[in-house]
Amino acid sequence: MSGVSGRTGTTGPQGTDGALAGRRVLVPHGGDWGRRVAALLAEHGAEAVVVPLIEFSPPDDVRPLDDAMRRLAGGAYDWLVVTSGTTVTALAGRVRAPAGLVDVLGGAHVAAVGPGTARVLERHRVTPDLVPAGERSARGLVAEFPAPAGPASRVLVPHSDLAEPTVVDGLRAAGWRVDDVVAYRTVAGPQPGAELRAAVRDGDVDTVLLSSASTVTNLVELVGVPPASTVVCCIGPRTEAAARAHGLEVHVVPAAASAEDMVGALVRHAADHPRRPA
Repeated sequence: MSGVSGRTGTTGPQGTDGALAGRRVLVPHGGDWGRRVAALLAEHGAEAVVVPLIEFSPPDDVRPLDDAMRRLAGGAYDWLVVTSGTTVTALAGRVRAPAGLVDVLGGAHVAAVGPGTARVLERHRVTPDLVPAGERSARGLVAEFPAPAGPASRVLVPHSDLAEPTVVDGLRAAGWRVDDVVAYRTVAGPQPGAELRAAVRDGDVDTVLLSSASTVTNLVELVGVPPASTVVCCIGPRTEAAARAHGLEVHVVPAAASAEDMVGALVRHAADHPRRPA
């Protein structure tokens, strides 16, 4: 499986009359997620500055993941629970079946934590059976997950090495037998160049998106603390807490943790806080 990463670069703007026209927005990692966010920002007139504060690598030992995938293909699980698009990419990278991930589900139902993860699954021809209709988060997924049919009912939960135990603990508490396995590692990206670091610290990059606690830490350590004038948008409460712990003021937190909701919340914030003419 190859790592999922991106290079520092800029995208857009595609339009000049959108709510984000003239704004330079730091996107904290590349890959499919970064490209999707950059495209969404460009639709609203912003320039996306993609900076890989985090990158994704295979586990140090892939054997537990490969063993779990073989059990999945053999029909050992009632459900496969996926909590990020990166997890989907990691699983697909371990599959050797001709049709890819859809060929190794072994009859298991599939749950996705939210619509962003569902879209990545669908690109691999997997239609999830469950996407939370209410809170689109690990907690929301646990709340809407069905009860086990019996004591042998079994779930596979692949995840990042830094994942919170919300899903695993919640499903176990509900009576499911849960196999959890690391699907990928989150590692720090390379330090950006001096020009980019200066642009962030001087406020020339006027908006920063933060998609995980790791991106907060690496922003501070690899780039530096942005000025108070920078709009900080965090994908969810855990990331917000990490940002505040590093002394950052947080201006935007979407109601749901997806790329689309993140950009949508940023657009609404920009509309409510228009820039003063220069």
